[in-house]
Amino acid sequence: MRKIGKVKPLDEFLKDSRDGQLPSSPTTNTRNVPPFDWTGHPFVDAGLVALLLLSGKKKPEELSEADIEKAVDFASKLYARKEWSSGYIHAMMLPNSGILMANPSMSKKRTPEAVKKNLLDLLYENEDLNAPLCEICGRRHARNKPVYRSDFPLVGTGGVPNYFPSGKEGANICSHCLFLAQLMPLVAYRLSRVLVIHTHPYELMLKFHKEAIDDIKRNELASTARNFKRAENFLFEKLVEIGTDLETGELENASITLYYFVNNNQGQEIELIYVPNPVIRFVAFAARIDRMGWKNIVSMGWRKRPSEEEFEEFNKRYPNDVYAKLLSGESILQYFIDTQNRRVNAKWELLLFYCSEVLGLDKDALEFIKGVADKIVETVEKLPDNKLSRRIRELERAERLYQFEAFFVRVEKDRQELGIPGALMGFDDFARILTSYGEDLNVSWKTVRNLLLFRIYERLHDRLMKASSEEAETYEETEEEFEEGGEE
Repeated sequence: MRKIGKVKPLDEFLKDSRDGQLPSSPTTNTRNVPPFDWTGHPFVDAGLVALLLLSGKKKPEELSEADIEKAVDFASKLYARKEWSSGYIHAMMLPNSGILMANPSMSKKRTPEAVKKNLLDLLYENEDLNAPLCEICGRRHARNKPVYRSDFPLVGTGGVPNYFPSGKEGANICSHCLFLAQLMPLVAYRLSRVLVIHTHPYELMLKFHKEAIDDIKRNELASTARNFKRAENFLFEKLVEIGTDLETGELENASITLYYFVNNNQGQEIELIYVPNPVIRFVAFAARIDRMGWKNIVSMGWRKRPSEEEFEEFNKRYPNDVYAKLLSGESILQYFIDTQNRRVNAKWELLLFYCSEVLGLDKDALEFIKGVADKIVETVEKLPDNKLSRRIRELERAERLYQFEAFFVRVEKDRQELGIPGALMGFDDFARILTSYGEDLNVSWKTVRNLLLFRIYERLHDRLMKASSEEAETYEETEEEFEEGGEE
């Protein structure tokens, strides 16, 4: 896990203004803030995460007014800076925002005090009980002023009533949800777009977004997610780090969705990346049980396998087939083995978890396949090196079902010639290997082939590599003899 340098406490960023008194507001001293709660909306919940992280709290009900006012003070000092207002908020999230004064025409009036007053006025805004309920939280009444994309990302520009479900110009959002959305920039990650990681249980968001707050405390700029260029790569990196400290049972019903968006005057775009629960648990399991195995598997997902020194750069810059297949529900079983070097990339324990929890294979079936592989090893290990290598290559190169069938026939003949008692498989077992897994791309005979190769490589790697080396030397000698003969 990346070490985080020394982080200044929040109080060091806060300077007293007006002897610690808040800007005068007709409602500040007369109303208490009702407790915040999770809403299920990614942008609003991200703002609540910012409040909790800045306050050192874990639950919304633990927040006090003092916590909220300190967080507002902290945010206002940042938002008043050009790097935040025009370079980030206006350019990527809330174009022409009046609340955060990100509109370029407001630059002369934009001060920490002015931004702070806008935020507190919004928070303590009187509620109109005759207004519709908020479309996000459903607990408070929407504010009378219409809410456009300048105040809340991706809700439209107004002026076209039929764009909104309510049929009016603007979304029905209450002042509290809108207030929390203004704090979202503090925990969002700034890549080529804005990244918000929304989770269930909601408290898991604190772990995913703590790095953003730590980065801001260190350099007072929005977190660039360690300069990752791809949102999904960063997500998997974070999941490995977080999963190291989590038991699999803690993630039993967890869900993660990435909201990767941009909202500016040039356009509004969003990409949703959903991470299936079995994938979450698998990556967390890999982080705890076989961290190096997971790294080996990921390395197979690039066209060129990176060296140890290149891995971090590749992970930050390039798309990865392993990540893509996990997110789309495709099998990554082929990446558990390295056929070029005839070795396994991970422990059997990790393979077993992946096959049973992600692919949904029955554990008894996996043990059956493992037993067949052990019988194959029992047979081929008695062959000379060159014949051993050739026999396993037949399995490696089997791309058609008839080739796969032929491999078992040849191994059975080997057993008979070597005088090994007992058949490799009975007819029923042979049929089970070939047909019981259907033609599903994730659970087919190719799945069985890869599982067999994993076990064979696990037990015979050294002999297979020795045989491969001898074959290469023989090939080179033959080539040299051929060239010498051609010159005569």
